Amino acid sequence: MHNLNKVNRTKSEMGVFHDYPHHFELKKEGNAEVLVHGIRNTENGDFFLSNMKDVYCLYGQNYLGTIKTNILGTCFDVYDFGLDDSNLKDLPRSFLPSRRQIMRIEYDSNFFAEKPRQFRITFYDWKNSYNPTEITNKLINMTPKFNHSRGCYTLNFFGRVNKASARNF
Repeated sequence: MHNLNKVNRTKSEMGVFHDYPHHFELKKEGNAEVLVHGIRNTENGDFFLSNMKDVYCLYGQNYLGTIKTNILGTCFDVYDFGLDDSNLKDLPRSFLPSRRQIMRIEYDSNFFAEKPRQFRITFYDWKNSYNPTEITNKLINMTPKFNHSRGCYTLNFFGRVNKASARNF
């Protein structure tokens, strides 16, 4: 089964050397309805997710969560709408929900371009308060095979791609 989605990114037009914030929209392919809106204010900043366009009030009613990246940009941790534990320490216990990790998106770094990248998505059982680090699902992309007759990696896209491109990996 293939669930195809499309992410649209729009850069700001604030100047030559500054194109942030970036706005993101997640849509099902072939459908105009936007599922999730996102914003990233700086190059190394977090992504904030909302279910309404241009409404990114942290912890407001439209706030869905945060995506944090590692220093190399190869690992993204997705969190729900809860507060960070450092912000909860001064509040009464159970006053507001604690932030929980929902998923992790990882890909292998490929500095020398010797092979295509491999992506992994891990979903955590964020509904289970007893063991929130339990893995419920793990998705791994299809690995391209090296085609000796063509001298390159190839992958079956099941009719979605008509023209070969380096971006198809």
